[in-house]
Amino acid sequence: MRTNLSPLAMSISLALLAIHSVSAAEMVNDSAELESITVTASADASAEGLSPAHSGGQVAVGGRAGILGTLDHLDSPFNITAYTNEFIQDRQARSVGDVLQNDPSVRVARGFGNFQESYFIRGFVLSSDDIAYNGLYSLLPRQYIATELFERVELLRGASSFLSGASPSGGGIGGNVNLLPKRAPNEPLNRITVGTEHGQQGLVSADIARRFGEEKQFGLRVNTAYRDGGTAIDDEETQLGLFSVGLDWRGDRARLSADIGYQDNQLDETRTNVTLLGLDRIPSAPNSDSNWAQPWSYSDEQDWFGTMRGEYDVTETTTAWAAYGLRRTEEENSLANIRVTDANSGQGNFFRFDNARKDEVDTGELGLRGLFNTGNVGHEWVMSASFFELDSKKRLWDRKYFINQLIQSC
Repeated sequence: MRTNLSPLAMSISLALLAIHSVSAAEMVNDSAELESITVTASADASAEGLSPAHSGGQVAVGGRAGILGTLDHLDSPFNITAYTNEFIQDRQARSVGDVLQNDPSVRVARGFGNFQESYFIRGFVLSSDDIAYNGLYSLLPRQYIATELFERVELLRGASSFLSGASPSGGGIGGNVNLLPKRAPNEPLNRITVGTEHGQQGLVSADIARRFGEEKQFGLRVNTAYRDGGTAIDDEETQLGLFSVGLDWRGDRARLSADIGYQDNQLDETRTNVTLLGLDRIPSAPNSDSNWAQPWSYSDEQDWFGTMRGEYDVTETTTAWAAYGLRRTEEENSLANIRVTDANSGQGNFFRFDNARKDEVDTGELGLRGLFNTGNVGHEWVMSASFFELDSKKRLWDRKYFINQLIQSC
């Protein structure tokens, strides 16, 4: 059946359709599109935040280049590798040394006669005292740094004093290591780890993070860990406890971050390095689980540390920043340094070295960074100043002569 509309009916229909279209348009115009807000956790209170990870999540696409800030690899003339927290978790690394030994340009060793980690980067030694924490030197425990205290390990290969300042002990010729503290991610984090190592050492750790505020501008992250028991070395015992809190806040033009932490590291009958004296050949290596440490040898270290960093955008192209950090350390050691004098039998001697020390570290920096153009060419300029102060008190006892005579007469 075919329906024919009169001209009047068609006019009324078109008018109603026009009114409906106008009402729909008014409804669309009345709705407001909200601006999207993205909160990125920044370990160093910078506008750039953390560099995103490469595909696979093991390393980042950039890293901190000292006073130049965070740069992508393609924009940086420096060789930087930033190992992510996912890499640390996948490798089950327990210390900075466990992370860096995966890098072909780094060899991990111990300090002379003690248990301090040392890192040979391109053949040049870098002690754990020279490691930077959020851009500031010597803030973390000097002998052993647990992985629960940091988010990333950034390795810069090559001379770095121009970018990061002179290191406390004058190292850094082969490269520099910067550790980024943990920050609260956008989503709530609850990570509890319980396990055992070598069937003798138990461990438990917690990593909890939250963000607060209407725009999630406030961040809080808490880490704690405890390990206790034997190791793969016979009769060697270790005990470690730590606690750290990381805070951050991001405004329109200002950014702030702060960290405070504590670590207690105790070692008993820990195997030391071996020194070869007057040998014409290298003796055969002992079993990997054998222990030549003396039963009375030990090392106890307690560290408190903290840092604050702020950044403010003076203009759209100029940013000012300031940072301050401190560390307070109490340490006691009773060490037995082994010296092999006979390559055939493996016999030798040792001397006992007891010491105690207290360290007070205060360090900071401030700077101004900006951009400008000359024609079609862009330029970046930086002005920065830093200071470092170490007050170290030591007591030493050297019992070498008595112990050597005792061993030689037995």
